[in-house]
Amino acid sequence: MELWLPPLQRGLLFAGVLMLGGVLAWRAWIAPEAARALGPGGDEALGRIEQHNLRLGGWVALLLLPVWGLRLPVQLLGFRDPFAPLSEDLVFLVLETLWGIAWMAQGALLIALVPLFWIGASETPRVAPRVQWGDPNPPPAFPWRWRLLGGAIMGIVATMALSSHAMSVPYNRPLAVVLDGAHIAAAGGWLGGLTLLLISGMGGRAAEPSVQAAQFRAFSPVAIVSVGMLTFAGALLATQHVMAWENLWGSPYGRVLMLKMAVAGGVMGMGAWNWRRGLPRMDSEEGRRQLTHRARLEILLALLVLGVTAILTGMSMPEGTHD
Repeated sequence: MELWLPPLQRGLLFAGVLMLGGVLAWRAWIAPEAARALGPGGDEALGRIEQHNLRLGGWVALLLLPVWGLRLPVQLLGFRDPFAPLSEDLVFLVLETLWGIAWMAQGALLIALVPLFWIGASETPRVAPRVQWGDPNPPPAFPWRWRLLGGAIMGIVATMALSSHAMSVPYNRPLAVVLDGAHIAAAGGWLGGLTLLLISGMGGRAAEPSVQAAQFRAFSPVAIVSVGMLTFAGALLATQHVMAWENLWGSPYGRVLMLKMAVAGGVMGMGAWNWRRGLPRMDSEEGRRQLTHRARLEILLALLVLGVTAILTGMSMPEGTHD
């Protein structure tokens, strides 16, 4: 159990956090642009999607709680001193390390997210178009519930970065933590956002061709920016984690990192194909079918990336990268 439990726990945690990031990205960038493209006729469909996403976010946060709780015994397995009492190790890990502080903050934020999501889902949604410069009658500001949700989700992203390999980088550690947080946030905007679009297109008025097309077109610039940020942050983090080029192929960590980069490159390539060839054909039934099929394959490949990442984050970095 000690072999498969840690990567499984990390993989589930990553997947859940990416979904939460996707919920935030949908409401912050995708929904307003889709609302502008659809006009008043799309208000009802987008409102239903928003309520659905809020309920989904609540369930994701709730299901993440046992995954978060499991993170403590998993961490304790690697931290444990066989010559010290278990209670002493546990108290030290939770109360006297930055990892423990980040872990407790992460749990508190997840607990707060569950009622925030479900309270938001019980209210009447209104997706306002994005404000344009010089608009004499701008739509209402970002609703208060989404500001709270956004702050809590980004707080969880920060706790992930503060308990990651970035904390073991000997040089420019604050930069490494910021890059790690940006890496996770960008992956949430891209892969979490894409997953939500596929889920919302499964039935009801949310699956209307015009609503689907408007959302995918609004998602396109979000995906481009997210992939750019993901690539930039990931490349800089890789150099800080392996330190020397020979460590890429000369260490187990480096070889698994290369595998992750290769699979991630395949996911990005499929996304680029969808952007160049799929979006222009979204107005036809066959075009929508092909785009959603390729998007599902993109998500399946992304799950493989998450699996490799879960293994990678449990490995020791090459010699010379630690304090």
